[in-house]
Amino acid sequence: MAFQLTCLSHGPALAAPDPPPKAHQQVLAAYQARAQALQDFDPQLIVMFAPDHYTNVHLNLVPPFCVGLACEAVADFGGYEGRFDVPIDIAGACIETLRDGGVDVAASHAMIVDHGFSQPLHTLAGELDRYPVLPVFINTTCGPHSPFHRVRALGEAVGRFAAGLGLDRVAFVASGGLSHHPANIFPQDLAGAPPELSEYLTFGGSRGGMTQAGWIDALAEATKLGSRRVQEGRMTISDFRINPAWDQAFLSLFKAGDLTVFDRWRPSDVIAEAGVAAMEVQQWIAAAAAARTAGVGETVIDLQVAAVEYRIGVGVAHADPLAS
Repeated sequence: MAFQLTCLSHGPALAAPDPPPKAHQQVLAAYQARAQALQDFDPQLIVMFAPDHYTNVHLNLVPPFCVGLACEAVADFGGYEGRFDVPIDIAGACIETLRDGGVDVAASHAMIVDHGFSQPLHTLAGELDRYPVLPVFINTTCGPHSPFHRVRALGEAVGRFAAGLGLDRVAFVASGGLSHHPANIFPQDLAGAPPELSEYLTFGGSRGGMTQAGWIDALAEATKLGSRRVQEGRMTISDFRINPAWDQAFLSLFKAGDLTVFDRWRPSDVIAEAGVAAMEVQQWIAAAAAARTAGVGETVIDLQVAAVEYRIGVGVAHADPLAS
């Protein structure tokens, strides 16, 4: 059996930066290298950890963790529309195994995902349904957030499950991070949000008002507005709370391999230092915990870029299969 780990950032502006930053070709090369590595590995299953951005999960019911028994991506800005090839027998067995082992996960019989899942999967695989995919959602978008030690425990449990499947090649993929703070798009205080937006974030259009399509259009317009403000020099790295020093500190600890060091991290501290969306590093921690539990080589940091044009701190990391 062989296992592989890939961790990479996602973002609407990352898909089509306007204008592209100086490091854009370097970023594209790093992503392409990981895509080639995954395709050369030719996984029989991809286990993917990623968030939702209020496309399907809303404030009236926020599961900390959820495994999809079926999964479909919407065509949001920076994302790709289509169905994932989810092996329902493996997904069902994963849910049962995790719960039996003390990790309570929700189950979705019709998981809807956005660019958080579809952008990196399309980048790595070329198509959403090229490989079987087990989608694992971790809420990193809104509070209250899960403690870091619970995220690590989830990953380790998934890794034990994957190691017991008897497959020859399993890839673990994490989508998210690094530092960024899109609070202008995802307001942290609904009291100050426009009523239509507050209603959508809470109920997802089930009580009228803004629809999912309207939300996707609003995100696209917000992304384009961000580009214009960057071009005009009206917004800088600090406005998006991109923190290269924090990113480097996280990546250094992540590379060292002892994921228990993150157990004492507090979500409130992460948000204060690196923005609310920096909580997406929990996707990386879960995927790395799964991969290390199953068995991979040392973690390699391929890329760290801080560019205001992306509005996120960009990172890429991987771990190759253990030598046979």
